[in-house]
Amino acid sequence: MPQSKAIPVRDLAERIYVELVCRGIVITDTAAQIKSNPDSLAKISFKLAEAFLRVAGEDKSAGPPRVEEFDMKATDLSSWGKTTP
Repeated sequence: MPQSKAIPVRDLAERIYVELVCRGIVITDTAAQIKSNPDSLAKISFKLAEAFLRVAGEDKSAGPPRVEEFDMKATDLSSWGKTTP
């Protein structure tokens, strides 16, 4: 069965949510308090996951990185490492 696009978004959103909650929690000897509204964190997690996957898809469409050619014969290495006065 093909995996739908919603599954990767949900998985990534869950990971983002957990990270945001962990960063925004204050734990004392007797209690734990989340600094931010959990519903807001969930909404932002999905928006961040969607944006991340969209940009990652755009990056893949550009193709693999190109290797630029470099002509060693045209390069003067004799001056490398020398300091100029």
